[in-house]
Amino acid sequence: MEKKNEKLKIAFVIGQFPTISETFIINQVADLMDRGIEVEIFSFNKGVKESISERYYDYKMDKLTHNLNMPGNFLARFLKAIPKIIKLLVCNPRALLAALNFRHYGRNAYSLKLIYWCEPWLGKKFDMVHCHFGTIANKFLIIREILGIREKFITTFYGIDVSAVIKNKPADYYDKLKKECLLFFVMSNNMKERVAAIGFPVEKIKVLPISIDVDKYPFSERKLKAGERVEIISVGRFVEKKGFDDLLRALAIVKKKTDKSFKCTIIGGGPLEKELYRLTKVLNLNDVVDYKGYMKIEEIIKYFQNMHLYVQPSKTARNGDME
Repeated sequence: MEKKNEKLKIAFVIGQFPTISETFIINQVADLMDRGIEVEIFSFNKGVKESISERYYDYKMDKLTHNLNMPGNFLARFLKAIPKIIKLLVCNPRALLAALNFRHYGRNAYSLKLIYWCEPWLGKKFDMVHCHFGTIANKFLIIREILGIREKFITTFYGIDVSAVIKNKPADYYDKLKKECLLFFVMSNNMKERVAAIGFPVEKIKVLPISIDVDKYPFSERKLKAGERVEIISVGRFVEKKGFDDLLRALAIVKKKTDKSFKCTIIGGGPLEKELYRLTKVLNLNDVVDYKGYMKIEEIIKYFQNMHLYVQPSKTARNGDME
């Protein structure tokens, strides 16, 4: 319970922060802070700040973030770990021994990874821990076990962690998480059904879709004037499940079947970038498709104001990844 005159404190546990494709996490942090809640962020990998939402800077989120990653070079890793080891030894010697338990934790222990994961949590107490993605929650379970953290925690699933991941991991991959986590948030009723089907307690699963602040998206009436070019926009990561290849093939069909002028602006980037550029050329779409790369959400919203149509394709990837 919230103590009198004390703010609620929440820890976010994230795979990488900040990330251009996860503006929703930046918004969650900012909105919680607006409500007087203190937030600290524990990120397993350092993020990339290029094209990140202005709210990241407005709320000085870099000051709230603890990076848990370690240097790739072992010598540098060892030297940087020395003060962390000393701090663990002084504050929680039992945790230090656990973090170096090679027999139990294997590579995670002898690589010193667990030292980097655990040291930033020393001396911190939270009313709630929120893990973003099931795979990240599994990592937090190790930190929780080593440090003896007893605060309740919740997990939000976003897609790949309950689609492709469960197809490629052992059947018991989430067994401990099912038992220890207080609640699981999912994006849709369909995802709730899939999560329940793999053994998560249905009473713990809550549907809570990612929302947007409607006031940030000013309304403007769309009208197509005679002879005006139809403006289309699509935004997302260039990964298979986002279906941008299907969008390009659909645009190629439209181009063949209509004499109307249209332009599709595509904002985003990712691993399939070269493949999509190649497909655009093969389908003879260079004159009607305009790639803009990554953009800040504030810039994307400005683009929305001048578009007639927004298209958001989606599909199940070959590895089972889906929204």
